[in-house]
Amino acid sequence: MKHFSHIIFIVLLFVSIATIAQDKVFLRNGKTISCKIIAISEKTISYKDTVANSELITVSKNEVLLTEYQTGSIYMFSKEETPFNVINGSSNFTITPEIIETREQRKVRKMKEWKDAEVLLSNNILGFYIPELILGRLTVSFERLFANKSMGIKIPFSLTYDGLGALAENSANNSSANSNTNSSTTSTATSNNSTNNSSGSTVARTKGTGFITGIDVNYYHDLKPQLKYFFGPRIRYGTDMTLGGIEGLTFQLQNGIFRSRGKRMTSTIGFGVGFFKLSASYANRGSYDVNQIYPWASFTWRLGFRL
Repeated sequence: MKHFSHIIFIVLLFVSIATIAQDKVFLRNGKTISCKIIAISEKTISYKDTVANSELITVSKNEVLLTEYQTGSIYMFSKEETPFNVINGSSNFTITPEIIETREQRKVRKMKEWKDAEVLLSNNILGFYIPELILGRLTVSFERLFANKSMGIKIPFSLTYDGLGALAENSANNSSANSNTNSSTTSTATSNNSTNNSSGSTVARTKGTGFITGIDVNYYHDLKPQLKYFFGPRIRYGTDMTLGGIEGLTFQLQNGIFRSRGKRMTSTIGFGVGFFKLSASYANRGSYDVNQIYPWASFTWRLGFRL
């Protein structure tokens, strides 16, 4: 009987030692798991139960508060999945972060998150050029994005009219009318001189409408989330009524900034430089030289809507 009690004591001692030698996983819900920790990866923790031939169990680090190895080493985890290694010492302990997100890593992560979201956005953009209304152009465009939104082909269409000329004509005619009214009380000779001067200063606008169309090829480069730099060729052909109804071809190299605003709206600011060449239909007009190439520049602002 005494010999049997010694055997039981030895068995209990081994069980106790085995229990003490186990690793532990402390979950955030308050549960403690005695186990053998197999691996700690970037986002998960893998362990096996103490039962022989048990299966490998993997949990997210977000579910784990800390782990304790049989050696006494303790690893703490935040919900941002940044583990801290707690090293026990004789009188104190130190906490050293194992993973710290740098500014550059944060930029990379933010850009990746944006690119994942951008994939779901439409590749079709309908654009309106509001500032051009003052310059005598009613312009709309359609742009199709390709190659994971790194390239775009845009087709614009403009209805042109002499908006500045109409304003100048209206202003000059009003001034002439006021001058004639004021001079009606003076002598006939004075009145005739005023009429001649007024008629001489009258401004006539270019009447009618014209059309301009063309094509843009834009190459986009990501600067940061929702912001891109673009550049590429821009071609236009048509009649500009604000410039006296002249017809010709313009070629420019343009660049600018493209910004996404939410899921639907975009805005674009662009600046281009190039040349302008008159149409051959002006060859018989003495005041024009169709062989001459003139410098040309443009500034555009587009308000876009994803379709």
